[in-house]
Amino acid sequence: MSETESTDTRSRTFLDKFENNFAPDVNYAKFLNDPFSTTSIPSEYKISYAPTMESQIRRLRLSMETYREILVLTNGVLLWEKQWHPTAIIGGVTALFMLIWLSEPNILTIISLIGLIITVTDYILPAVVTAIFRTESWTNEKQRKYEEICTNIILYKTKFELLATSYYRMRITNPKLYFSITIFALSLLTWLGGTISNLFLVYLLVLTILLLPGMMTNGMLNRSSETLGKIFNDLVENAKSRVATTVKKIEML
Repeated sequence: MSETESTDTRSRTFLDKFENNFAPDVNYAKFLNDPFSTTSIPSEYKISYAPTMESQIRRLRLSMETYREILVLTNGVLLWEKQWHPTAIIGGVTALFMLIWLSEPNILTIISLIGLIITVTDYILPAVVTAIFRTESWTNEKQRKYEEICTNIILYKTKFELLATSYYRMRITNPKLYFSITIFALSLLTWLGGTISNLFLVYLLVLTILLLPGMMTNGMLNRSSETLGKIFNDLVENAKSRVATTVKKIEML
C-alpha cells in the first residue's frame, strides 16, 4: 500500500468516528428536541460532511507540508508531552503580554506588528525549516502525528461550524431563546469589558486556549468537572438541610 493510500485510510478512520455522531441531514421541524436527527429539511439547511472533510484534510496536509516539523513540535508542546511544557506556555504568554502592557502600543500598532511578523515568518520560515530539518529525519511516527493533527484541525473546524449553524437555526426555530441567549451574552461581555482590563481578558483567553489541549489530554478537565460537581452537590445538600431545619423550627413555633 502506498503512503497516500495509508494516510487516506487513517483519515477515513477518524472521519468514520465523527460521522457516527453527526448525520448529514438535520430535521428542521424537530430541531428543538434533536438538532442532529436524520430526517431531511429544506436544501438551504443541509450540510454534507464526509466527502468535503476528506478533501479538506488532504488539501490541508499538502498545504502545510513545508511546516510539518514545526506542527509536530508545536503539537507536542500543546499536549504537554514533557513536564516543563505547561510552564513554558504560561511563561511565554505572560512575558509577551507583560511586554505589551509595559510598551502600551495602540490597536493599530499591534495589528501592524502582527501582520509584519506573519509576513516575515511566512517568507523566512520555509528556508529555515528546510535548512534545519532534513528529509531523512522524518519518520513514520512523525507522519502519523502529522496526519492526526491535520485531521483534528478539520474535525474541530467542522464541529465549530455545526455549533454556529445550530445557533443560526435557533433564530428561526426558537427566536425567544435565541434573542435571550444573545442579549445575555452581549450584556455579560459589555459588563466584563467595562469592569476588567481588556488586555487582561485577552491574556486569560489566549492562555486558556493554549492550555486547553494539554488539560484535555491529561484528564484535568474531567477531574476538575468532577470536583466542581461534588462541591455543587454538597452545597445543594447543605442548603436543603438548612431549609428543612428552618421549616421544622417554624412548625414547632
